[in-house]
Amino acid sequence: MKNILRIFKKDVIRIHKNVIALIVIMGITIVPCLYAWFNIAGSWDPYSNTGNLKVAVASVDDGYEGTLIPIKLNVGNQVLSELRENTQMDWIFTSKKKAVNGVKSGKYYAAIVIPENFSNRMMSIFSKNVKKPNIIYYSNAKENAIAPKVTDKGASAIQKQVNQVFIETVSDTALTALQSVSNLAQAGDADDIVNNLWSNLDKIADDLEATQSTLETFGNMADASQSMLSTTTDFFKDTKSNTKSSEKEFNGIKKQFSGIKDTLTATTDAINSALSSGKKFYGEMSDVIEDALSSQSQNTTDVKTTLNKASSRVNSMISDYSKLKSSLESIERRHPELSKYTQSLISKIDASLETQAKLNDKLEEAEKNLKTGKNRLNKDKAEILKLVDKSKTSVSSVKTDYSKDVEDALKKISNSAGNVENDISGLLTKIDNRAKGIYKLSDSVDSDLSQIKKTLSDSGKLLSKAAKKIRKTTGKLKNAKDGDNSDLKSLIMGNKEDLTSFLATPVQLKTTKLYPIDNYGSSMAPFYSTLSIWIGGIVLVAMLKVNISEKMKKSLRNLQNYQAYFGRYIIFLIVGLMQSTLIALGDLYYLGIQCEHPFLFVFACWFSSIVYVNIIYTLTVSFGDIGKAISVILLVVQVAGAGGTFPIEVAPGFFRAVYPLLPFTHSMAALREAVGGMYEMVYWIELGKLGIFLVISLFVGLVLRRPIIKMNDAFTEKLEETKIM
Repeated sequence: MKNILRIFKKDVIRIHKNVIALIVIMGITIVPCLYAWFNIAGSWDPYSNTGNLKVAVASVDDGYEGTLIPIKLNVGNQVLSELRENTQMDWIFTSKKKAVNGVKSGKYYAAIVIPENFSNRMMSIFSKNVKKPNIIYYSNAKENAIAPKVTDKGASAIQKQVNQVFIETVSDTALTALQSVSNLAQAGDADDIVNNLWSNLDKIADDLEATQSTLETFGNMADASQSMLSTTTDFFKDTKSNTKSSEKEFNGIKKQFSGIKDTLTATTDAINSALSSGKKFYGEMSDVIEDALSSQSQNTTDVKTTLNKASSRVNSMISDYSKLKSSLESIERRHPELSKYTQSLISKIDASLETQAKLNDKLEEAEKNLKTGKNRLNKDKAEILKLVDKSKTSVSSVKTDYSKDVEDALKKISNSAGNVENDISGLLTKIDNRAKGIYKLSDSVDSDLSQIKKTLSDSGKLLSKAAKKIRKTTGKLKNAKDGDNSDLKSLIMGNKEDLTSFLATPVQLKTTKLYPIDNYGSSMAPFYSTLSIWIGGIVLVAMLKVNISEKMKKSLRNLQNYQAYFGRYIIFLIVGLMQSTLIALGDLYYLGIQCEHPFLFVFACWFSSIVYVNIIYTLTVSFGDIGKAISVILLVVQVAGAGGTFPIEVAPGFFRAVYPLLPFTHSMAALREAVGGMYEMVYWIELGKLGIFLVISLFVGLVLRRPIIKMNDAFTEKLEETKIM
């Protein structure tokens, strides 16, 4: 122990007496501190200075103007407006050409270009062919390794901002439309409008039911007339020769034919009215579809209901026309002589049925598109209205043919009945000669009445169905009027800005920081401080001799190797502690890093210095200059493999493998505990692991030193033989 103290005392005396030695010791103490302080200060808070990064922005967006959706949108201009107030980067607003050339030349770190079709592609979400818009991002990775990563974040922020602007704009348009509808519904005369509509629909239903009743009566009359004609025919066959009796019967027939004439006239008028109602139905349907599909901002459920009702009504009309066609075909089969009247009408009915079927299919397709989100209402609306107009034309054509051909035939039958009434007396005198003509006339009237009976029956059913549907509609209208929509009104009429903001960003990220650290420099202090302590140890062995001189060895009695080892190590230890103390205090009070436990921070620096200086000292004592080289290699490996700047998980496999075997790893872990806050016994556990390296180093320096030194002497001798090394 005395020899150890003697060696240390002589070292102190020599330094004290030599001014140059004192200056060198001071320099050795200060240099590692400068390394730590400059690096920590240089990386103090780089992300708060990204406003100095020049990023060019250009927009050539042509914008979007909707047809189905009443909206004008130019996302590019809106983004530029928002960026003018954004200080995240130094945004340079320029043309596309200058932006791209600026990135190539290095004038800008990056450029962001919004293309011509950007807004149109944004709004393609409302069409069948959806195309995602693109923001073109140019980056110059040659200029700096970190800058592209920072500018990438800026580009991502713009992408997020674009999405938010788009959702807010569309939501604002939709809510504005809904509020307009709600205001209209709450207007003072809204209730009067609803009541008038309700009353008119009820009146229409009453009229339809009355017409249906009239048609049913006409049908019964036609049936009675048909029965009467059959009876009359039989009568003529049985009483050809009885003139007086025939005269009485023909007087009765005369009165009946007068009634037939009136009935047929009323029947043709009723059929005319029924066919006219079809034309009116499609005229009203055109208005309903126009209103429904022009209000696309309303609840899609209402639009769906309107389309469903329209489809159902068209189906009913198709069914009614099919029945009319079947009746005419049945009459034609039984009475081919009437085909010249019915053939054209049946063809027109076929054409009308085909058009109405296409209309029904298109209504169902529009409803499905609405369900599945394939929103192509603009195109569907045009096609539906075109088919409605075509159906209206075809129905009108059926009515025209009926009026021109079939109605005329019925009138001829009616006129025939009138002629029979006028000529009844003449027929009595010529009963035998004219009997065949009477039979033929009777058969013709019987056939026409069968057709009229069938048509009247079908028309009555159609009107009955229409009346029921109108009754159902008035019931729903009453329920809607009397219903409580206060919650929906409250939502729609709420603060529009709050609603659009919520729809644009429905989820907010709430960050809870555990062990918060104020700035990047404080986070990097453990790494740069640890690195500086190791560098301080390398500077020590570079400037100070690790072995005592031969003269000193001779002046000491019974000098042992361990005494020589510790005797010179004490001066290394003291200077190393001075280095670590200055590094730690400078971090804390000169730079002002955040530190929850300042003393533990200083203590961890002290302990790290003891371990590091001993490792470097032992390597140099044992291996000489080769030991110094090994110390530098260990420094390089630890800088890359200790996870000082990036998480070790992102490092290559070799560094992940050696990570727990490096002294830096445990020193930094202990220092981070002191800076950010303690968790259980992690601080002391990491210092304990660091102490293992000290034990290993002492074992090498004290136990393995002798054989290692012999090997090193032989190695050094060979190097000196080269006269170069």
